[in-house]
Amino acid sequence: MLETGTFTPADEGRHPSDPGDWSWSESWYFSWIDLDGGPAGFFRLGLLPNQRRAMLWCFVHVDGAWHGVDESRLTLDHVDLADGPAYDQWGLRFGWQPEPPLLGAHFTCAGTFLTRSGQGAGAYVPVSIDLVCASTSDPVAAAPAADTVYPTGRFEQSMTASGTVSVGGQRWQVRAGAQRDRSWGPREWRVPFAIGDLQGEDRQLYFVGSPLHGRGSGYLRERSGELRRLRWVDGTVGYDDEANTLAPGVLRFEAADGARIEAALAPVTPSVCFDTAHTCREPEQWPYWRTLVEARVTGWEGTCRGWFEASRYEAPQGAE
Repeated sequence: MLETGTFTPADEGRHPSDPGDWSWSESWYFSWIDLDGGPAGFFRLGLLPNQRRAMLWCFVHVDGAWHGVDESRLTLDHVDLADGPAYDQWGLRFGWQPEPPLLGAHFTCAGTFLTRSGQGAGAYVPVSIDLVCASTSDPVAAAPAADTVYPTGRFEQSMTASGTVSVGGQRWQVRAGAQRDRSWGPREWRVPFAIGDLQGEDRQLYFVGSPLHGRGSGYLRERSGELRRLRWVDGTVGYDDEANTLAPGVLRFEAADGARIEAALAPVTPSVCFDTAHTCREPEQWPYWRTLVEARVTGWEGTCRGWFEASRYEAPQGAE
């Protein structure tokens, strides 16, 4: 069974931070994929109280193009936490309002996004996102141990999302499978990892680990809200570092009852690459990206879409 933890509505808000930990981060993350082949997107909001700044990434993929906002040096005091995190400054608006806490949320974002790929790459376009989100599972505890006396925590949660996305004056209705991650505590970015999130009709396969070493864990949700723990046992998916993407391949998972599940993945868009220099006291940049994939999962009808995210961090030679 998955550990659902003892999270409360208060965990939707800000927590006390360790003033002695430079990396302390309060983070909200959410991703969604339209189940009818329309827009897909994600955001990450991070509050870094000991650096007196906030970061906001928000990206949308639609009609073969990536549009995004990458703001990693926002003024911390401009983030309003009265009713869920919100930002409204200099032509950029963002909000994540729990409705109700731990069960749903209202996500909004509007501003001028940079077109990163596809038609019109390099131009700025107006983007507006308005999605109502509902949980399809309990929060799943996922917090690693941290060397601090201050409370830390992390949970992941399966969700659905519905609403509208507008890009450059064109509007889409969205009916999406979604996932969120909520965390608070010290954050070390300099680690290699891979995250996958495959979304089908009333089903999801989510995993975290290393495709190179064939290890990790995750869960599977099919039809009901019950989550089945998975162990990532092996696979043939690798990386194409020149293109900042993954090479097509197959990942294999095992459930607690011994059932084997395979997921065949192939990238279908260019990747969004992230600036990592601001995440370290001494700036470092390494390949860190997210892309949309097409997948076939054991027992699922047809293909589905999903996310694959990878940090390709390698410690400098001679570093401990």
